[in-house]
Amino acid sequence: MKPYIQLVIKKQWFAYFIFILTIMLALGALWIAHKSASQTFKIPIAVQDMSHSKASKQLIHQMDSSPYVEIQYLSKDDFYIDDLVKKKEVMVSLQIPKDFNSKLKNNNLKSSIPLYGRDDFIGSIAVEIVSRSLYEQQIPYIIQEHLDDMNQTKSHSDIQNQYYKDTPKSQLTTHSITQNANQSISIGVVFACVIMVSAIQILLHQRLKQNAPLQRLFLTNHSQLKLYSTYVVTHVFILIIILIGISLVIHQPLSIFFYLKSLIILVIYELGIALLLFKINVLSHRIFMAIVYAIVMSVIYLWIQL
Repeated sequence: MKPYIQLVIKKQWFAYFIFILTIMLALGALWIAHKSASQTFKIPIAVQDMSHSKASKQLIHQMDSSPYVEIQYLSKDDFYIDDLVKKKEVMVSLQIPKDFNSKLKNNNLKSSIPLYGRDDFIGSIAVEIVSRSLYEQQIPYIIQEHLDDMNQTKSHSDIQNQYYKDTPKSQLTTHSITQNANQSISIGVVFACVIMVSAIQILLHQRLKQNAPLQRLFLTNHSQLKLYSTYVVTHVFILIIILIGISLVIHQPLSIFFYLKSLIILVIYELGIALLLFKINVLSHRIFMAIVYAIVMSVIYLWIQL
């Protein structure tokens, strides 16, 4: 087997480097596309803070604490805060007045905050977020007013701390899947792309297709079997390592049965690629047939994950 390892692996080391690099670049492109597609939708809200008080900063922080809100700050010189809404640059634009702190303490915020919002579904959500933030900020003052009416004097800071302490927080119970899966659509899609990209090996290893040396090599017993097996085992090993790496990155435990199915598909795939490489003489025919074959095997691999 030593001459075959020398021929298929050692003399082709640069081709394997390009082969692995191409697959890594393809996986990187898939990861970037996935990140771009799964970015959290942000609702832009423009805020002009004329107060710069502790209460106004707390209101802005309350709105900004939502993972779906992106705050855009407007300067005091922006006179037409509704222009951003008209230009569809933000969903809601509001102005916090200079006397916001005193009006908040006196529970007199009605019609005191200029607010402009888009008249659509997302605009309604943005207005609701602002209203909820204002309401939550008013609650401690409302409680303090009721306590004062009952002659139970308590400082605003104590009421606020007690309110935030006793407010229940929503908690979702998460359960990690520890059972190894026999199928995985997500990994199936990614690895199907890897199989299609790996068809580039038919071009990278074209130096192995030299008819005269191959004819002399095939004169010895079992030479074709040894050549094909060396080629297939090497590429299957590389692709299986990549598959294991993908499963580790995605954090999805997979069963031995999953890897066994993948191994069978890869052996069949690489055997077909080897036959195309060593049997088809015309390069353009080899490339076309390899691409079609890779697509078919990718579809089959994806189908067994359903």
